Amino acid sequence: MSCPHLVRHSPSGPEWGYRGSGPADCARSVLIALVDEPTADAHYQAFKDEVVAVLPETGAIIQRTAVLAWLAGRAEAPAQTTTPRTA
Repeated sequence: MSCPHLVRHSPSGPEWGYRGSGPADCARSVLIALVDEPTADAHYQAFKDEVVAVLPETGAIIQRTAVLAWLAGRAEAPAQTTTPRTA
């Protein structure tokens, strides 16, 4: 299955194998092809960093099951809280 390029950051198209605007659009486009847009928008930068940026330049395949497993892992991760800094 292929997914259309949904332009947000890169008018020249999706890319992978590094962190940048093309990989950001690739990550967002892949996620939107599989889940709703709010969910995709909440996770695409992390998906870019953890998955899309480390794909090989040639021969890269992103499997639907792997993407859904990645998303499920994000949902199961405990919420991180920040401790207020004191002066």
